[in-house]
Amino acid sequence: MTPAEYAVAKVKLESYCAYQERCLHEVHEKIKSFDLSEKQVEVLILELQNNNFLNEERFARSYASGKFAIKSWGKIKIKAHLQAKYVSAQFIKYALDDIDMNEYLKRIEHLAQRKFTELLREKDPWIKKQKVMRFLAGKGYETNLIYDVLDMLKN
Repeated sequence: MTPAEYAVAKVKLESYCAYQERCLHEVHEKIKSFDLSEKQVEVLILELQNNNFLNEERFARSYASGKFAIKSWGKIKIKAHLQAKYVSAQFIKYALDDIDMNEYLKRIEHLAQRKFTELLREKDPWIKKQKVMRFLAGKGYETNLIYDVLDMLKN
């Protein structure tokens, strides 16, 4: 690849990273569309990191806070999706630790109450409870917290 082609690839990748937070895995997938040597890929990744276009920790924190705030995902689901993007365990831990536990508990309680309200037609309380548990587990919340919230709502 010529220096001019490399410069074009660099600008495109900077734009790609500036548009929204990206993880290293996503950038590697995008780089495959360019005809770069292994050495050029390494240099380009380093340049993106040094110029703060690519920051794995910032990505993990942004991803976790966004998925919690917008989609109401629990920590289990967030962690699984970050692992699928090959984010390091250390950065995943930082991102999950950033989630305020009081907000987390309020969110799981709110989701449980909302789901119970949706299931007003369900007559069997055991089936209703199971549906709420599956819903919250599917959102990625921890089993012990689900049981605690359901016990609290029962009283």
